Amino acid sequence: MIQEFKAVFFDVGGTLLRVHPSVGDVYARHARGYGFDGEPDALNKAFRSHWKSMGGMESLGTAKGPEVERGFWKELVRRVFEPYGLQRFDAYFDEIYDVFRSDECWKVFEDVTESGLLDRLQERGVVLGVISNWDSRLPEIIDNTGLGKYFQFVLASTVVGSAKPDIGIFQEALRLSGVQPHEACHIGDEVGTDVTGAKNAGVHPILIDRSNRFPDTQPRIQSFHELVLENV
Repeated sequence: MIQEFKAVFFDVGGTLLRVHPSVGDVYARHARGYGFDGEPDALNKAFRSHWKSMGGMESLGTAKGPEVERGFWKELVRRVFEPYGLQRFDAYFDEIYDVFRSDECWKVFEDVTESGLLDRLQERGVVLGVISNWDSRLPEIIDNTGLGKYFQFVLASTVVGSAKPDIGIFQEALRLSGVQPHEACHIGDEVGTDVTGAKNAGVHPILIDRSNRFPDTQPRIQSFHELVLENV
């Protein structure tokens, strides 16, 4: 499934990293000093609801720049805390925005590290890159979680000005890799952005589906270990 590719691209959230212990827990912990006395579960539910209604980072499309990305997150966080009348909201937002740069709230999926896939691909001389609907904090996050040593480039949508499934961010990855579309694959956890975007760009998609959300989508893996078992 992966042996023949000269370049392998990776999504980040849900693919390489997950929030730890949860968005609601991180939000709540830092909001206590601003008058919040609710529960993390309520914040998790609100976050998921508003993320969906706002369309996620892909809703930004070809928009880019610090004002765009901060504006998206500030509106999302404002909606999450709207029922609670959070004190000094602007100060809280500045704090929580910086918190998510650190490794305090991110954890690398166990199968990413335990499989040794990134090491094996790197040893083979495969070009490794990140393609993610994210903001300008992403390279710092990748470094802070210990993954930076593997990737020759990290592309965030609000920096490139192209959010998956738009093909622009894939084309930039191909340019940086120096390979043709058929020589690259992209591993991600969402059908609508990762699989569709890769296909549109002529790049081979591989869905990582740890929670069995998309059983009918192929090619699909449920763990990075499956790729190592192919004798990568």
